[in-house]
Amino acid sequence: MKNILIIDDSRDLLDAMSIFLEANGYSVKTDTGCKDIINIVNEFDPDLVILDIFLTDEDGRETCKNLRRHSETKHLCIILLSGYGTALENYRDYGADDYIEKPFDINDLLKKIEFVLNSCNEQKLHLE
Repeated sequence: MKNILIIDDSRDLLDAMSIFLEANGYSVKTDTGCKDIINIVNEFDPDLVILDIFLTDEDGRETCKNLRRHSETKHLCIILLSGYGTALENYRDYGADDYIEKPFDINDLLKKIEFVLNSCNEQKLHLE
């Protein structure tokens, strides 16, 4: 079972995504902020992080860059999430593997997750 960590400041969105992804065989942990993300990652060991860009007091893009800087988190698959498409244009500059624009179709979310997980696993195999 793959672990997915979702960070978004909308509790309703977190609940909906969690229910859907768990029903599709994923283990999901959610949080409304990034302050303890390194600790959460170390405890939960996610295969994928879905990270909202505009959080209440934080910038998910900077959090993404920080995750890429730490040796214990640089390997994570990361999808950035935002309701502002223009904010996602340079997602690779922040170290993200892909992005999802809100609002999204829940089935498209599932396809994107599967695609990113497969792509990340292939990249890891080539690095080993």
